[in-house]
Amino acid sequence: MMKKNRLIFYAVFGALHLFIFLFSLYMDSQKENFQFLIQMQGKIWMLKYGSLILLVMFATNVILHYRDNRRNNGEKEKLTTELNTLKAKLYDLNEAKSSASQANLPK
Repeated sequence: MMKKNRLIFYAVFGALHLFIFLFSLYMDSQKENFQFLIQMQGKIWMLKYGSLILLVMFATNVILHYRDNRRNNGEKEKLTTELNTLKAKLYDLNEAKSSASQANLPK
């Protein structure tokens, strides 16, 4: 399950993508209205900064994914080592029991 902050991150990321998509659809529908396009030229900075924020969020997501992947691999290696240690201890206990039972057998 994803952490709450990661879910919020993806919600904002998705909302910005949806806004840019809807904005581009609206701009495409107004291509015949030249005066509207001239007025929108003054507001193009919003699209520019929105796309910059999305790029920063994308880079943040890549860094967070890399960090989580590295942490999970380290945890997996630690668990594998612990499992192998427990298997070795169990094998040693079984060997000790079998050698003790063979030593108690009458000849």
